[in-house]
Amino acid sequence: MRDIDEQVAVKQGQWFYGGLTTCPVRIVHHTTRLGSHDPEDPPELAADTQAGGFYIRYRPPGPHGQWQGGGMAGSLREAMFLAQRKLGPVLQWED
Repeated sequence: MRDIDEQVAVKQGQWFYGGLTTCPVRIVHHTTRLGSHDPEDPPELAADTQAGGFYIRYRPPGPHGQWQGGGMAGSLREAMFLAQRKLGPVLQWED
């Protein structure tokens, strides 16, 4: 995921942990959709594919917070929706 964390954000903002503490959230576009690498999954889910995807990355509160994965979507709009579902309704995007 390090490669994904180094991508330029296509959308970023703040989410509010516990409704009070602001934490960063970003959505990045990457040309590879990462597969699960689980041998029990079908090949189309297990293998990495060369199709673009939008990855949600967020940091929890604390001084040493690492970027965490919030999921992947096929479009920016869907990624924004998934971020809100993951992090809660109090999420503010920068224009």
